[in-house]
Amino acid sequence: PIEKGIVKDWAAMEALWRHVLFRELGIKRSRNASPVLMVVPTDWTKEEHERITQIFFENFNVPGLYLAEEPLMILYGCATVTGLIIDIGHNSTEITPIIDTQIQKNAIQTIPLAGADIDAYFLQQLRLDAQLVREYGEPMDLEFARYLKESGVCGALGKDEKGANARVHAEYNGKRFTVGSVRYKAVDPLFNPDLVGKRVLNIIEAIHAALYGVKPEKRQALWESIIVTGGSCQIAGLQNRIQSAIEESLTVSENFGEFQVREVKFLKIPDYFPSLKDSIVHAGFLGSEIVAKLIFPDPRNYINKVDYNESGPSVVHTKTF
Repeated sequence: PIEKGIVKDWAAMEALWRHVLFRELGIKRSRNASPVLMVVPTDWTKEEHERITQIFFENFNVPGLYLAEEPLMILYGCATVTGLIIDIGHNSTEITPIIDTQIQKNAIQTIPLAGADIDAYFLQQLRLDAQLVREYGEPMDLEFARYLKESGVCGALGKDEKGANARVHAEYNGKRFTVGSVRYKAVDPLFNPDLVGKRVLNIIEAIHAALYGVKPEKRQALWESIIVTGGSCQIAGLQNRIQSAIEESLTVSENFGEFQVREVKFLKIPDYFPSLKDSIVHAGFLGSEIVAKLIFPDPRNYINKVDYNESGPSVVHTKTF
């Protein structure tokens, strides 16, 4: 139902939500006592927010609804209220500055460079590995490349880092083989879009563009609270490569000016969430869970049935986020 982050088939979207609520979670529509927190992308429109609200109250009979924007939930999952979210999705990468819980929407940068480009370029490089081609012995496709990427075979190297020359062993569909140094090239399109034929900002340029969209005095707090998330963030070394590329791109001076960048820091899920602390990709889920526990005990904190009956779907614009 969703293509490139936009709902294209609302009937299918509603059917999916219905399946989750009433089949997977076992909620009874006629006796629905479960309020819902719905996480939405920052670029969904007011009309889409209203449609979600109408579906959940009128078709699913929920007692309450709270719409939350995804970058903010990721930020909360890392126990902070100010930060720069770098969300590497499948079709696009979105870079969102947030200051004191306020998403700086005028500064958001979205580039059509993400996981799909990593997969396609990685596949291209795998096909150039003659020993791998010989050992695997079958045509390679995107599923093959994606599996290797997600299995931990891939890595990312900083400018001056050198990867191990030894080939690594891998297995796919019962076949065993080895992968050479091409495993370090998968993320290169994020830093050089020309490799996949795209003339767009690279990820470092987009980060700078997002930071330039906020007031100069607020930028240092963002540089010190960067969160890299999304499916491809789990590639080993990617965060370090982004950090080294950022630091290389910054103007360095011994005499710090008022707005000179002093330090670049990356955040993670706090250690007091031991089961999730090494899974930054789950930060959004954790943040949503925290928000749900805080708001749902009191009906005044979310859109309840009284609110909806009085104002209709448009209430979502006055009582959410």
